[in-house]
Amino acid sequence: MTDVRGNEAGPLTGAHREPVRRPGRRSRVVGLPGRTPRPTPEPDEAARRHAAFLDRVTAYLCTDARIGQFVDWGCPVPGLADLVRSHRPGARLVHVSPPGVAGTLTASDGSVVSGDGGPSAALHRLATSGLVDLDEPVAVLMTRPFPADAPPEGIADLHGLLRGGGYLALSSTAPHPALLRALAPFHPVEPGAADLMWWPYPDEDVAAAGTGVLGALGRAPARGGGGGRWRR
Repeated sequence: MTDVRGNEAGPLTGAHREPVRRPGRRSRVVGLPGRTPRPTPEPDEAARRHAAFLDRVTAYLCTDARIGQFVDWGCPVPGLADLVRSHRPGARLVHVSPPGVAGTLTASDGSVVSGDGGPSAALHRLATSGLVDLDEPVAVLMTRPFPADAPPEGIADLHGLLRGGGYLALSSTAPHPALLRALAPFHPVEPGAADLMWWPYPDEDVAAAGTGVLGALGRAPARGGGGGRWRR
């Protein structure tokens, strides 16, 4: 297990971040059957685009949503700890490696704990060990793309554990409706699902061809008065 902490939290500096739509607004996700798919990118290009997506996601979570706890569930790009710290130096980050998934951590990211038993079991172990406080908001980054016929399991149980609320980030090669179904019961943050290349802008707002991989962010509200310490 890794508990990655930086210095005391401070203002966001140095990282370029496009405006992000806030939760609670109507999703404008639509299908775009007439758009010509972009050729599959080379591995290094795909990793760069995925890292840029995670940069925008964590910037929103750290700066707008004021999240201070992150769980990296096998994200397919290295350096996530440094990326999170660039947006919120005092954030806590722990790494979980799903069964059968090779790690992509850099030396500075530290060690990895197994995700045997699924997301809810791993999160429960992190909570009982004191690495995650479930009475405060937690962001789970589960962005290794899944295909339409293999959506992630245990999402409803994960949602139920987040007493203090939180967020879940997913990505998929499946169509928009399949990704949003996999996100439930987390409430989609606008624009719902969009191509990794330009999330958080809706697909219909962008004329360029995308990557063919979609990203989405969902929110779980706090229950029972949780979530006081990390909120603004």
